[in-house]
Amino acid sequence: MKDYTLTGWQDYWKIFDELLVLLKADNQEQIILEFKDARLYVNGLTDGWFEFKSAFEKSLQANRTKMTVDQSDIADFLILTLNKSLTNR
Repeated sequence: MKDYTLTGWQDYWKIFDELLVLLKADNQEQIILEFKDARLYVNGLTDGWFEFKSAFEKSLQANRTKMTVDQSDIADFLILTLNKSLTNR
């Protein structure tokens, strides 16, 4: 996995979108749909971020065996980043 640097949420979503591209290359349409559905919870409110995190983690846990190591590492990075941000609020 390459080193990611986040300067804001736009970088977070860029990495999230990169993950979706990698999943698409592996024909993992169901995982993509679940991750995109989870993203719909983000509405600018803190509760929405927690709902996103919960749905994203649940989908990741259910689908990890269908993902490559690189895809899992990126998803873990996104979850870790989100956890840090939500803990510091």
